Amino acid sequence: MVSIVIVGAGLGGLASAVRLAQLGHRVTLIEQLEHLGGRIAELRREGFRFDTGPTLLMMLHPLEKLFHDLQVRLEDYLQPLLLNPSYRVFYADGTRFDSSPCIANMVREIATKISSDQVRGYLRLMADLGSMLHDVVPTFVQRNYQSVFDLLNVRSLALVLKHGLLNNLSKQVVKYVQDPRLRMLFTFQTMYLGLSPLNAPWVYGILTYMESGEGVWFPRGGMYQIIRALEQLARQSGVRIYTSTPVRQVIIEQGRATGVQLANGDILPAGVVVLNVDVPTAYARLLPSCRVARRRWRNSCSALVFCIGYANSLPELLHHNVHFSADFERNLHEIFVQKVVPTDPSFYTCLSVRTESTDAPEGCENLYVLVPVPNRSGQDATSMTDKVLDKVLQRLQQDVGLCRRYIRFVHQVTPADWESIGLWQGAAFGLSHDFFQSTCFRPSNRAPFRGVYFVGASTVPGNGIPMVLISAELLQERITRELLHTEM
Repeated sequence: MVSIVIVGAGLGGLASAVRLAQLGHRVTLIEQLEHLGGRIAELRREGFRFDTGPTLLMMLHPLEKLFHDLQVRLEDYLQPLLLNPSYRVFYADGTRFDSSPCIANMVREIATKISSDQVRGYLRLMADLGSMLHDVVPTFVQRNYQSVFDLLNVRSLALVLKHGLLNNLSKQVVKYVQDPRLRMLFTFQTMYLGLSPLNAPWVYGILTYMESGEGVWFPRGGMYQIIRALEQLARQSGVRIYTSTPVRQVIIEQGRATGVQLANGDILPAGVVVLNVDVPTAYARLLPSCRVARRRWRNSCSALVFCIGYANSLPELLHHNVHFSADFERNLHEIFVQKVVPTDPSFYTCLSVRTESTDAPEGCENLYVLVPVPNRSGQDATSMTDKVLDKVLQRLQQDVGLCRRYIRFVHQVTPADWESIGLWQGAAFGLSHDFFQSTCFRPSNRAPFRGVYFVGASTVPGNGIPMVLISAELLQERITRELLHTEM
């Protein structure tokens, strides 16, 4: 057993800490911020509570497997609730569509709100996406890679051909459903991987199946309950946790990690160092210069987040809602090609008070708004928050009758804020998931220094809560195998 220091107490750092401590390793978890959780955070103000990072759960299996592997009952720590409808969609033409994990509900919505001619295509789409997901996840996602040659095997190549994984997502979806509203509904999810749906590969259609096939979930008490649960398990496993403790550098001697140096100059010795830090940031600030550090990374988009305390009701909004702009393709082109703040933004809203009544004072709403914008390599939305907020409020007035005089406060999170917590270029969703930053091409969870590893959204397999939990499992497997090899 070895002494392990984990730098960064986001979801990946916490999940790794409990997994490695369970194996008997001596684990120390260090976080630069005052709170644990990284992007999973919450805001409490004037009786309102907001999740300020991720606001929903999909693909529950990685979370369930973590608790199973720790030999504890998930339900003793978390109570995930399936939301039905999953979310409500507001189109600019006035159409309102309730997306659901229930096929019968979806068939009825499509037939009554769109066209009965589109139902058969929807059913074929879900069947094909479900088949693709159950082939892709075990073959390409739940594995560590040694090199690009790991992809060059009969099974992997057969699946690429069977499902057409590298085909264009938008062009594939139109083969199933032709109505532009459904095409938007079944492709927009790739925006949160840093990809325009117009350019994303077909394989990312599995995100649609995760939503519509496996459902959207919400843990009782809010998303931060996941962090509280993992902190409790970590402390019970003997993990030492330090907050407000920034790290200056990883100490490398003769090509091997020997510990970390804190910002105050103190040194923590370690046989293994795990970095739950955005990979480009880690190479730029914490590790010695190396070939990998000079790689030209491609980032996801960023986001403006507004947490609005609203002193009235907005009954037409559900827990989750999506508001599409009148010209969605233009919206995508502005963000991903021109890299400018969109003139007519599409955005997402969340009112967790729909599920947790204590998240807002009686008769009030905790209105969370997320607007995708370019990361800071393009036009910086940080200086344009008032303009974007004004457009959002105009659209909400149109969609659900929002009245500005009932706004009690607005708390905002900008690309500059994302960058301040270590996300390179303020990219709220981490590294992009284009082909050459996926599978074996994504930054490895093993750094080019012995004893240094990565976990989290910017290493394999990718971003999003399920992928980060899988990342912690892959890290545990790699460290265990390589420590065993070293001992032999």
